Amino acid sequence: MTAQDRKVEWTKAAPSVAKQGSRAAPFAGLLHFYSLDNVGDAAIFAAFQRLSGQKHLPRVAGWNGKADAGIDALISVGGDIFNNGRPRLLTRRFIEKLSHMRWAPGRTMSFGQSIPPSCTGVSLRLLAWHLKRIASVTVRDVASAEKLRKLGVKVTLSVDSAFALTKEDGDEQAARAAYAEAGLEPGNTVVFSIRNFNRMYPVDQPDFIARIAATMEHLKARGCDVAVLIQADVNDDDSDRAIARQLQEEVEGLAILDPFRSEGTPWRVAFGIVDLAASVIGTRYHTAVFRMAAGKMPVGLWYSNKGEDLSERFGVPGAHAGDFDPVQIADLAMKYRDIAFNSGPLRQRVTEDFNRAFAVSSAVPVRRIAA
Repeated sequence: MTAQDRKVEWTKAAPSVAKQGSRAAPFAGLLHFYSLDNVGDAAIFAAFQRLSGQKHLPRVAGWNGKADAGIDALISVGGDIFNNGRPRLLTRRFIEKLSHMRWAPGRTMSFGQSIPPSCTGVSLRLLAWHLKRIASVTVRDVASAEKLRKLGVKVTLSVDSAFALTKEDGDEQAARAAYAEAGLEPGNTVVFSIRNFNRMYPVDQPDFIARIAATMEHLKARGCDVAVLIQADVNDDDSDRAIARQLQEEVEGLAILDPFRSEGTPWRVAFGIVDLAASVIGTRYHTAVFRMAAGKMPVGLWYSNKGEDLSERFGVPGAHAGDFDPVQIADLAMKYRDIAFNSGPLRQRVTEDFNRAFAVSSAVPVRRIAA
Protein backbone atom coordinates (compact mmCIF):
# COMPACT_ATOMS: atom_id res chain seq x y z
CA MET A 1 0.00 0.00 0.00
CA THR A 2 1.39 3.40 -0.99
CA ALA A 3 1.45 6.52 1.17
CA GLN A 4 -1.28 7.97 -1.02
CA ASP A 5 -3.44 4.86 -0.45
CA ARG A 6 -3.03 5.26 3.28
CA LYS A 7 -4.03 8.92 3.05
CA VAL A 8 -7.24 8.07 1.19
CA GLU A 9 -8.18 5.35 3.66
CA TRP A 10 -7.78 7.91 6.44
CA THR A 11 -10.75 9.93 5.12
CA LYS A 12 -14.07 10.17 6.92
CA ALA A 13 -15.67 7.23 5.17
CA ALA A 14 -18.45 5.67 7.20
CA PRO A 15 -17.40 2.58 9.15
CA SER A 16 -17.77 -0.59 7.13
CA VAL A 17 -20.84 -2.63 7.94
CA ALA A 18 -19.30 -5.70 6.33
CA LYS A 19 -18.25 -8.52 8.62
CA GLN A 20 -15.74 -11.24 7.99
CA GLY A 21 -17.32 -14.63 7.36
CA SER A 22 -21.08 -14.03 7.34
CA ARG A 23 -21.38 -10.42 6.24
CA ALA A 24 -24.29 -8.17 7.19
CA ALA A 25 -23.91 -6.21 3.94
CA PRO A 26 -22.44 -6.80 0.46
CA PHE A 27 -18.78 -6.11 -0.17
CA ALA A 28 -17.73 -4.17 -3.27
CA GLY A 29 -14.58 -3.96 -5.34
CA LEU A 30 -13.60 -1.11 -7.64
CA LEU A 31 -12.94 -1.34 -11.38
CA HIS A 32 -11.19 1.21 -13.58
CA PHE A 33 -10.12 3.71 -10.95
CA TYR A 34 -7.91 6.39 -12.51
CA SER A 35 -5.41 8.03 -10.13
CA LEU A 36 -5.07 9.50 -6.65
CA ASP A 37 -2.87 12.20 -8.20
CA ASN A 38 -6.00 13.81 -9.60
CA VAL A 39 -7.87 15.18 -6.58
CA GLY A 40 -11.23 14.86 -8.31
CA ASP A 41 -10.75 11.13 -8.79
CA ALA A 42 -9.37 10.75 -5.27
CA ALA A 43 -12.54 12.42 -3.97
CA ILE A 44 -14.65 10.00 -6.00
CA PHE A 45 -12.75 7.15 -4.35
CA ALA A 46 -13.54 8.60 -0.90
CA ALA A 47 -17.18 9.12 -1.90
CA PHE A 48 -17.50 5.44 -2.84
CA GLN A 49 -16.06 4.47 0.51
CA ARG A 50 -18.81 6.46 2.16
CA LEU A 51 -21.59 5.32 -0.15
CA SER A 52 -20.67 1.64 0.16
CA GLY A 53 -20.05 1.84 3.90
CA GLN A 54 -16.58 0.35 3.39
CA LYS A 55 -13.41 1.74 4.90
CA HIS A 56 -11.43 -0.49 2.55
CA LEU A 57 -12.50 -0.48 -1.09
CA PRO A 58 -10.18 -2.82 -3.01
CA ARG A 59 -9.27 -2.21 -6.62
CA VAL A 60 -9.89 -5.37 -8.62
CA ALA A 61 -7.26 -6.01 -11.29
CA GLY A 62 -8.17 -9.62 -12.05
CA TRP A 63 -11.05 -12.03 -11.61
CA ASN A 64 -11.03 -15.67 -10.58
CA GLY A 65 -12.76 -18.05 -8.20
CA LYS A 66 -11.02 -16.63 -5.13
CA ALA A 67 -11.92 -13.05 -5.98
CA ASP A 68 -15.44 -14.19 -6.83
CA ALA A 69 -15.87 -15.60 -3.32
CA GLY A 70 -14.90 -12.37 -1.57
CA ILE A 71 -16.55 -9.63 -3.65
CA ASP A 72 -20.30 -9.27 -4.11
CA ALA A 73 -20.30 -6.36 -6.59
CA LEU A 74 -17.88 -4.67 -8.96
CA ILE A 75 -18.21 -0.90 -9.26
CA SER A 76 -16.83 0.56 -12.49
CA VAL A 77 -16.11 4.27 -12.11
CA GLY A 78 -15.07 4.60 -15.74
CA GLY A 79 -11.63 6.14 -15.34
CA ASP A 80 -10.22 6.01 -18.82
CA ILE A 81 -12.60 3.26 -19.95
CA PHE A 82 -14.87 5.88 -21.51
CA ASN A 83 -11.98 8.07 -22.59
CA ASN A 84 -11.08 6.53 -25.92
CA GLY A 85 -8.58 9.29 -26.64
CA ARG A 86 -8.44 8.73 -30.42
CA PRO A 87 -11.95 9.37 -31.75
CA ARG A 88 -11.55 7.37 -34.98
CA LEU A 89 -9.64 4.45 -33.44
CA LEU A 90 -10.07 1.85 -30.72
CA THR A 91 -7.16 2.02 -28.33
CA ARG A 92 -5.78 -1.17 -26.79
CA ARG A 93 -6.38 0.22 -23.30
CA PHE A 94 -10.00 0.99 -24.10
CA ILE A 95 -10.63 -2.58 -25.29
CA GLU A 96 -8.84 -4.02 -22.27
CA LYS A 97 -10.98 -1.98 -19.88
CA LEU A 98 -14.16 -3.06 -21.64
CA SER A 99 -13.17 -6.70 -21.20
CA HIS A 100 -13.21 -6.25 -17.41
CA MET A 101 -16.98 -5.76 -17.55
CA ARG A 102 -17.29 -9.31 -18.89
CA TRP A 103 -15.72 -10.85 -15.76
CA ALA A 104 -18.97 -10.81 -13.82
CA PRO A 105 -21.56 -8.75 -15.73
CA GLY A 106 -24.41 -9.67 -13.40
CA ARG A 107 -22.45 -8.21 -10.49
CA THR A 108 -21.05 -5.16 -12.27
CA MET A 109 -22.37 -1.61 -12.02
CA SER A 110 -21.08 1.46 -13.85
CA PHE A 111 -21.66 4.52 -11.73
CA GLY A 112 -21.25 8.26 -12.07
CA GLN A 113 -19.23 8.76 -15.24
CA SER A 114 -19.66 10.84 -18.39
CA ILE A 115 -19.04 9.87 -21.99
CA PRO A 116 -16.72 12.45 -23.57
CA PRO A 117 -17.04 13.54 -27.22
CA SER A 118 -13.99 11.41 -28.12
CA CYS A 119 -16.00 8.23 -27.45
CA THR A 120 -18.00 8.05 -30.64
CA GLY A 121 -18.75 5.80 -33.60
CA VAL A 122 -17.41 2.26 -33.18
CA SER A 123 -16.03 2.92 -29.69
CA LEU A 124 -19.39 4.22 -28.44
CA ARG A 125 -21.29 1.29 -29.95
CA LEU A 126 -18.84 -1.19 -28.41
CA LEU A 127 -19.15 0.52 -25.04
CA ALA A 128 -22.95 0.40 -25.28
CA TRP A 129 -22.83 -3.31 -26.13
CA HIS A 130 -20.99 -3.98 -22.86
CA LEU A 131 -23.11 -1.62 -20.76
CA LYS A 132 -26.32 -3.34 -21.90
CA ARG A 133 -25.04 -6.56 -20.37
CA ILE A 134 -24.09 -5.40 -16.87
CA ALA A 135 -26.41 -5.07 -13.89
CA SER A 136 -26.72 -1.29 -13.66
CA VAL A 137 -25.60 1.86 -15.48
CA THR A 138 -25.71 5.36 -13.96
CA VAL A 139 -24.27 8.50 -15.57
CA ARG A 140 -23.87 12.04 -14.25
CA ASP A 141 -24.96 14.22 -17.19
CA VAL A 142 -27.90 14.48 -19.57
CA ALA A 143 -25.88 14.23 -22.80
CA SER A 144 -24.29 10.94 -21.75
CA ALA A 145 -27.67 9.52 -20.75
CA GLU A 146 -29.22 10.49 -24.08
CA LYS A 147 -26.33 8.98 -26.08
CA LEU A 148 -26.64 5.64 -24.33
CA ARG A 149 -30.44 5.52 -24.39
CA LYS A 150 -30.39 5.98 -28.17
CA LEU A 151 -28.24 2.85 -28.31
CA GLY A 152 -30.64 0.86 -26.13
CA VAL A 153 -28.83 1.09 -22.80
CA LYS A 154 -31.02 1.34 -19.71
CA VAL A 155 -29.53 4.34 -17.88
CA THR A 156 -30.17 6.20 -14.63
CA LEU A 157 -29.30 9.91 -14.70
CA SER A 158 -27.73 11.04 -11.43
CA VAL A 159 -25.00 13.48 -10.38
CA ASP A 160 -21.29 13.19 -9.67
CA SER A 161 -20.34 10.79 -6.88
CA ALA A 162 -18.36 13.51 -5.08
CA PHE A 163 -21.66 15.20 -4.15
CA ALA A 164 -21.80 12.55 -1.41
CA LEU A 165 -19.13 14.63 0.36
CA THR A 166 -19.79 17.67 2.53
CA LYS A 167 -18.13 20.89 3.63
CA GLU A 168 -16.80 19.06 6.70
CA ASP A 169 -14.73 16.79 4.45
CA GLY A 170 -12.47 19.68 3.52
CA ASP A 171 -9.23 20.04 5.49
CA GLU A 172 -9.71 23.65 6.58
CA GLN A 173 -6.56 23.81 8.68
CA ALA A 174 -4.28 22.59 5.88
CA ALA A 175 -6.09 24.81 3.37
CA ARG A 176 -5.59 27.90 5.52
CA ALA A 177 -1.93 26.97 5.86
CA ALA A 178 -1.63 26.79 2.05
CA TYR A 179 -3.17 30.25 1.70
CA ALA A 180 -0.90 31.66 4.43
CA GLU A 181 2.22 30.18 2.81
CA ALA A 182 1.25 31.91 -0.44
CA GLY A 183 0.67 35.20 1.39
CA LEU A 184 -3.04 35.21 0.62
CA GLU A 185 -6.21 35.94 2.56
CA PRO A 186 -8.85 33.39 1.46
CA GLY A 187 -11.69 35.91 1.75
CA ASN A 188 -10.06 38.10 -0.91
CA THR A 189 -8.80 35.36 -3.24
CA VAL A 190 -10.30 34.15 -6.50
CA VAL A 191 -9.07 30.60 -7.09
CA PHE A 192 -8.73 29.28 -10.64
CA SER A 193 -8.39 25.69 -11.75
CA ILE A 194 -6.82 25.05 -15.15
CA ARG A 195 -5.95 22.11 -17.37
CA ASN A 196 -4.02 21.18 -20.46
CA PHE A 197 -6.04 20.15 -23.49
CA ASN A 198 -5.57 17.29 -25.95
CA ARG A 199 -7.30 15.20 -28.61
CA MET A 200 -9.94 14.11 -26.15
CA TYR A 201 -10.70 17.68 -25.08
CA PRO A 202 -9.62 19.95 -27.96
CA VAL A 203 -9.26 23.61 -26.95
CA ASP A 204 -6.71 26.13 -28.30
CA GLN A 205 -4.33 26.09 -25.35
CA PRO A 206 -2.34 29.31 -26.00
CA ASP A 207 -5.62 31.18 -26.45
CA PHE A 208 -6.99 29.62 -23.26
CA ILE A 209 -3.92 30.71 -21.29
CA ALA A 210 -4.18 34.25 -22.70
CA ARG A 211 -7.86 34.50 -21.72
CA ILE A 212 -7.20 33.17 -18.21
CA ALA A 213 -4.36 35.65 -17.75
CA ALA A 214 -6.60 38.50 -18.91
CA THR A 215 -9.34 37.40 -16.48
CA MET A 216 -6.83 37.40 -13.65
CA GLU A 217 -5.64 40.91 -14.52
CA HIS A 218 -9.21 42.22 -14.52
CA LEU A 219 -9.75 40.74 -11.06
CA LYS A 220 -6.48 42.15 -9.75
CA ALA A 221 -7.53 45.58 -11.01
CA ARG A 222 -10.64 45.23 -8.83
CA GLY A 223 -8.57 44.56 -5.74
CA CYS A 224 -8.76 40.75 -5.68
CA ASP A 225 -5.89 38.35 -5.19
CA VAL A 226 -5.72 35.48 -7.69
CA ALA A 227 -4.30 31.98 -7.36
CA VAL A 228 -4.08 28.73 -9.33
CA LEU A 229 -5.08 25.44 -7.75
CA ILE A 230 -3.02 22.41 -8.77
CA GLN A 231 -5.73 19.81 -9.10
CA ALA A 232 -3.92 17.12 -11.08
CA ASP A 233 -0.33 15.91 -11.29
CA VAL A 234 -0.68 12.48 -12.89
CA ASN A 235 1.48 12.62 -16.03
CA ASP A 236 2.32 14.89 -18.96
CA ASP A 237 -1.23 14.58 -20.32
CA ASP A 238 -2.90 15.31 -17.00
CA SER A 239 -0.90 17.80 -14.96
CA ASP A 240 -1.56 21.45 -14.18
CA ARG A 241 2.01 22.42 -13.33
CA ALA A 242 3.25 23.43 -16.79
CA ILE A 243 0.28 25.72 -17.45
CA ALA A 244 0.55 27.18 -13.94
CA ARG A 245 4.17 28.13 -14.67
CA GLN A 246 3.17 29.70 -17.99
CA LEU A 247 0.52 31.76 -16.24
CA GLN A 248 3.06 32.93 -13.66
CA GLU A 249 5.10 34.35 -16.54
CA GLU A 250 2.03 36.24 -17.75
CA VAL A 251 0.54 37.40 -14.43
CA GLU A 252 2.86 39.12 -11.99
CA GLY A 253 2.73 37.75 -8.46
CA LEU A 254 0.41 34.87 -9.34
CA ALA A 255 0.26 32.40 -6.43
CA ILE A 256 0.04 28.62 -6.78
CA LEU A 257 -1.90 26.58 -4.22
CA ASP A 258 -0.58 23.02 -4.32
CA PRO A 259 -2.42 20.43 -2.19
CA PHE A 260 0.08 17.74 -3.22
CA ARG A 261 2.77 19.49 -1.20
CA SER A 262 0.64 19.66 1.90
CA GLU A 263 0.90 17.40 4.93
CA GLY A 264 -2.78 16.61 4.55
CA THR A 265 -4.71 14.41 2.13
CA PRO A 266 -4.51 16.25 -1.23
CA TRP A 267 -8.18 16.02 -2.17
CA ARG A 268 -9.30 17.18 1.27
CA VAL A 269 -6.87 20.11 1.14
CA ALA A 270 -8.10 21.04 -2.34
CA PHE A 271 -11.70 20.81 -1.13
CA GLY A 272 -10.84 23.19 1.75
CA ILE A 273 -9.05 25.62 -0.57
CA VAL A 274 -12.07 25.75 -2.88
CA ASP A 275 -14.48 26.14 0.02
CA LEU A 276 -12.58 29.00 1.68
CA ALA A 277 -11.99 31.08 -1.47
CA ALA A 278 -13.96 34.27 -2.01
CA SER A 279 -14.83 33.00 -5.48
CA VAL A 280 -13.87 30.06 -7.67
CA ILE A 281 -13.44 29.87 -11.45
CA GLY A 282 -13.24 26.20 -12.31
CA THR A 283 -12.00 24.78 -15.57
CA ARG A 284 -11.48 21.43 -13.89
CA TYR A 285 -14.88 19.80 -13.41
CA HIS A 286 -14.35 18.82 -9.80
CA THR A 287 -13.37 22.34 -8.77
CA ALA A 288 -16.97 23.28 -9.50
CA VAL A 289 -18.30 20.12 -7.83
CA PHE A 290 -16.24 20.78 -4.68
CA ARG A 291 -17.54 24.35 -4.47
CA MET A 292 -21.13 23.19 -4.90
CA ALA A 293 -20.75 20.32 -2.44
CA ALA A 294 -19.41 22.83 0.08
CA GLY A 295 -22.58 24.88 -0.36
CA LYS A 296 -21.39 27.71 -2.64
CA MET A 297 -21.86 28.53 -6.31
CA PRO A 298 -18.79 28.39 -8.60
CA VAL A 299 -18.14 29.96 -11.98
CA GLY A 300 -17.48 27.34 -14.64
CA LEU A 301 -15.31 27.22 -17.74
CA TRP A 302 -16.44 23.94 -19.22
CA TYR A 303 -14.75 22.01 -22.02
CA SER A 304 -16.99 18.94 -22.21
CA ASN A 305 -20.56 17.79 -21.57
CA LYS A 306 -19.93 17.04 -17.90
CA GLY A 307 -19.08 20.65 -17.04
CA GLU A 308 -21.73 22.18 -19.27
CA ASP A 309 -24.29 19.93 -17.59
CA LEU A 310 -23.68 21.72 -14.27
CA SER A 311 -24.67 24.94 -15.98
CA GLU A 312 -27.73 23.58 -17.73
CA ARG A 313 -29.15 21.57 -14.82
CA PHE A 314 -28.03 23.55 -11.78
CA GLY A 315 -27.48 27.09 -13.02
CA VAL A 316 -23.69 27.29 -12.67
CA PRO A 317 -22.70 30.52 -14.45
CA GLY A 318 -19.83 30.58 -16.93
CA ALA A 319 -18.87 29.81 -20.52
CA HIS A 320 -16.95 27.37 -22.72
CA ALA A 321 -13.23 27.22 -21.96
CA GLY A 322 -12.37 27.76 -25.61
CA ASP A 323 -14.41 30.91 -26.10
CA PHE A 324 -15.04 33.11 -23.08
CA ASP A 325 -14.91 36.84 -22.45
CA PRO A 326 -12.37 37.60 -19.67
CA VAL A 327 -14.30 40.69 -18.54
CA GLN A 328 -17.56 38.74 -18.32
CA ILE A 329 -15.96 35.92 -16.33
CA ALA A 330 -14.32 38.43 -13.97
CA ASP A 331 -17.72 40.06 -13.50
CA LEU A 332 -19.28 36.69 -12.67
CA ALA A 333 -16.54 35.92 -10.16
CA MET A 334 -17.32 39.18 -8.36
CA LYS A 335 -21.08 38.65 -8.58
CA TYR A 336 -20.96 35.12 -7.15
CA ARG A 337 -18.62 35.74 -4.22
CA ASP A 338 -19.92 33.52 -1.41
CA ILE A 339 -23.28 32.95 -3.13
CA ALA A 340 -24.87 29.88 -1.53
CA PHE A 341 -25.78 26.67 -3.32
CA ASN A 342 -28.06 24.05 -1.76
CA SER A 343 -26.20 20.77 -2.27
CA GLY A 344 -28.45 18.73 0.03
CA PRO A 345 -30.82 17.45 -2.70
CA LEU A 346 -27.86 16.38 -4.86
CA ARG A 347 -26.27 14.54 -1.95
CA GLN A 348 -29.54 12.74 -1.28
CA ARG A 349 -29.98 11.91 -4.94
CA VAL A 350 -26.54 10.37 -5.48
CA THR A 351 -26.92 8.39 -2.24
CA GLU A 352 -30.27 6.93 -3.26
CA ASP A 353 -29.11 6.22 -6.83
CA PHE A 354 -26.03 4.44 -5.53
CA ASN A 355 -28.09 2.37 -3.10
CA ARG A 356 -30.40 1.20 -5.86
CA ALA A 357 -27.56 0.35 -8.22
CA PHE A 358 -25.61 -1.44 -5.50
CA ALA A 359 -28.68 -3.45 -4.53
CA VAL A 360 -29.22 -4.61 -8.11
CA SER A 361 -25.58 -5.52 -8.72
CA SER A 362 -25.14 -7.32 -5.40
CA ALA A 363 -28.65 -8.84 -5.39
CA VAL A 364 -29.56 -7.66 -1.89
CA PRO A 365 -32.41 -5.44 -0.59
CA VAL A 366 -31.89 -1.68 -0.92
CA ARG A 367 -30.18 -0.15 2.12
CA ARG A 368 -30.66 3.49 3.03
CA ILE A 369 -27.56 5.46 3.97
CA ALA A 370 -28.19 8.86 5.54
CA ALA A 371 -27.21 11.68 3.21
